Amino acid sequence: MSMILNKPKVDDQTSDTPTPHEVARFISDGDKRPSKGRAVSRTYRLNQAFIDVMEADALRTGQGNTDILKAALAAWNNMDDNAKNHWLLEAAKMQ
Repeated sequence: MSMILNKPKVDDQTSDTPTPHEVARFISDGDKRPSKGRAVSRTYRLNQAFIDVMEADALRTGQGNTDILKAALAAWNNMDDNAKNHWLLEAAKMQ
């Protein structure tokens, strides 16, 4: 006894070549600059005491307020947990 297998129907008209629209989209996506390192706009509310500190140091150093805030965050990032806890308590006193 033998088995008869049915052959699948294959459409000969399909191809793997992309459409012109797909090619244009691929090229467009490749030409875009990577978004890594791009600044993101954020909004925060600060008490006047913190704004005064930031503006005084900005005037003293000739830098912008954003640069002062970045420097403060860089210092925060390099602190140990005890120092961070200390400055969290000090910040609460300034309000």
